[in-house]
Amino acid sequence: MSRSKKVFLMGASGMGMAPLAMYLSASGFKVEAFDDFFREPLRSNLENSGVTILNEPYPVEKPDYVVRSSAIAASDPRLISFQANDIKVWQRGEFVAHLSRNKKVLAIVGSHGKTTTSGMLVWALKKAGFDASYMVGGCFRGTTFPPGYFSESSPWLVLELDESDGTIDFHSPEVTVALNCDWDHMDRYKKSGDLDQVFQHLFQRTKSVIITPSSGKLQKWAREKSDKTHSTFRVASDPADFMKNNQAAVRAAGKALGIDLKSLRFKSFPGMERRQSVLFEKADLTIVEDYAHHPAEIRAFVSDRQRKFPDHWLRMIFQPHRYSRTKALAKSFAEEMSNVDDLQFLPTYGAFEKYDPEGGVDALIGNLPPRLRKSANIHEDFLEFYQSILNSRDSSRAEQLLFVGAGTIDRWAHGMAAMAKSEGDRLGAFQFYLQNRLSSSSGLVENESLGSRTTMGVGGDARWYSEPQNLADLRSLIEASNLLSVPRVMIGRGSNLIVPDDGYDGLVIRLKGPFWSEITLRNDDSLIVGAGARLKEICLQACKTEMKGFEFLEGIPGTLGGALRMNAGAMGWEIFDLVEWVSFLLPDGTIREIPGSEMNVGYRHCKEAVDGIALRAKLRGEGRSDHREIRKAIDKLSRKRRDSQPREASAGCIFRNPEEASAGWLIDQAGLKGESVGGARISEVHGNFIVNEGGATAEDVISLMKKVKRRVRDHQGVELEPEVGLLGKNWKEPLS
Repeated sequence: MSRSKKVFLMGASGMGMAPLAMYLSASGFKVEAFDDFFREPLRSNLENSGVTILNEPYPVEKPDYVVRSSAIAASDPRLISFQANDIKVWQRGEFVAHLSRNKKVLAIVGSHGKTTTSGMLVWALKKAGFDASYMVGGCFRGTTFPPGYFSESSPWLVLELDESDGTIDFHSPEVTVALNCDWDHMDRYKKSGDLDQVFQHLFQRTKSVIITPSSGKLQKWAREKSDKTHSTFRVASDPADFMKNNQAAVRAAGKALGIDLKSLRFKSFPGMERRQSVLFEKADLTIVEDYAHHPAEIRAFVSDRQRKFPDHWLRMIFQPHRYSRTKALAKSFAEEMSNVDDLQFLPTYGAFEKYDPEGGVDALIGNLPPRLRKSANIHEDFLEFYQSILNSRDSSRAEQLLFVGAGTIDRWAHGMAAMAKSEGDRLGAFQFYLQNRLSSSSGLVENESLGSRTTMGVGGDARWYSEPQNLADLRSLIEASNLLSVPRVMIGRGSNLIVPDDGYDGLVIRLKGPFWSEITLRNDDSLIVGAGARLKEICLQACKTEMKGFEFLEGIPGTLGGALRMNAGAMGWEIFDLVEWVSFLLPDGTIREIPGSEMNVGYRHCKEAVDGIALRAKLRGEGRSDHREIRKAIDKLSRKRRDSQPREASAGCIFRNPEEASAGWLIDQAGLKGESVGGARISEVHGNFIVNEGGATAEDVISLMKKVKRRVRDHQGVELEPEVGLLGKNWKEPLS
């Protein structure tokens, strides 16, 4: 396979795709990757390995290969567009099989335990000095090992094979290590025998060695269904000793490679993320998260915690993964959970499955013993859950909180750990939650002055301030603020905004930096513009490319995101005169592209830009024109603006224009030009501007606004309404 080929990965943040991306990049491929959400430190690790992370779900150049994760449906319109251009779209497992056809593959398979065993084997091989390529389905805990690695010199490739999507059928390993075969993935395998056949067929395709437990059906199949060399590893009698099973399997795999691992000290193995990860630990409270989402995994996890801490009270918080699995195994789940002291639930995480009440949590609760059923609750609000746990804790006993399952349960686990670290301070927990979740350049600053970040130059501090450097950072901030109910606001360059003197007791986010300010010319004479791009820069870029209709943006002192939120305008134009679509990050974390024609836009308002966060937009002007003519139009508008607007620091027009007349004219007629309060003064150039003469406070500005509002009402009978925003507050009380 040529090393110069280009690969585009869809859904690349998943722990199947990310190792593949690293492997491909290390082997010489040009790799471009897209996902709605790349968490740190995974995003940084991918970029450091040479992977290009894209902002849009389309490759920069025509790729040789497009690979999708199983979470991306084959019917996705973006994928269909590739197929329409004669580009095959590969499933991850299918492509990995194609990629590894010239390698000696050692495959780790099983319904559960694959990631830990694969990671342990890779770690053991490195300790033994054995070079091998690998792709494992998880991140190593607390080490610099990447989850994907390519070796130029070694013929061996360690793979964790996924049976969930059927792509296991594409693989014919040199060595197969089969850990177990419990019925799972009911959406694909309607009965247990269906999955049994998949493993049997894999044994038949294995080229050299099959390794199984020393007893059970896997051993039987290896003997009956294949004529290849068969070796075994001893299974511990206690389900809590699953790590011993992993170690035994790793030693057997090492033997198949000609390596003796008997003397290796497995206690130094760092483990894998989200596998019995201790997030908080004190004498009376331990918080642990685990990815266990099958009854057999829960049995092993609970047994292990009980064995290690026999005197601790065990409270499990469980989120079932997929309706089909919960429906099929409800009784088994209930049986394995019956050994804990308390059981709480999050709603079933359906993934791509349609809602099925028979696979919901209620069906599972119905199978619990009475002592657990009585106290079991389904929680949807994290802070209410936190308070309920706090109220039910017994200070005389040591307690373990076990967060188990898949979906959003990991957020709750880390949220609980953050609240424990902050001793219940919600705003303090916000910082703990975001540790290691933001890129180093984003930062999270406490008590940041906001006055210098507005064009008015007044106001107090934000409790938290951040400039996320990419979409993953932004989503992490939103995720944390949603979970912990930390209020948040978005600001651009701070125009059309007054910050109160007491600041803002929450999170202030500003989209600043290259990721957000990118302006791209499309072949269809449109611009794709990031929400952080300055309006003045958009105007200049349009002029350079001879696109007219953007001239009015030159003098508006803000960014695209703020302009969309306010439907900013000038000289008879509004920003939505240019908008074809806007890409929004919605409150639930999804991204939606909304056509401008379908948006609820009014005077200085856009509902969608208030409800969601604008990420980028497609803008189109009035066609082409000579750049010199466009420049003349810009200069004409610029002169008009300079002649009619003050040069001093201001927030722009303070009041909306009523239907009767312009606000500036009304203020002028009321004899208010030049009026001042403290350091705030009504401009002599334009009555609808309040300028900061130096040293003004927000209270000065608000007091002057009250005076204007009262005078115009008394003299002209018109009730002026603010056009500028008051950060974090409604204008009704301050102006009353």
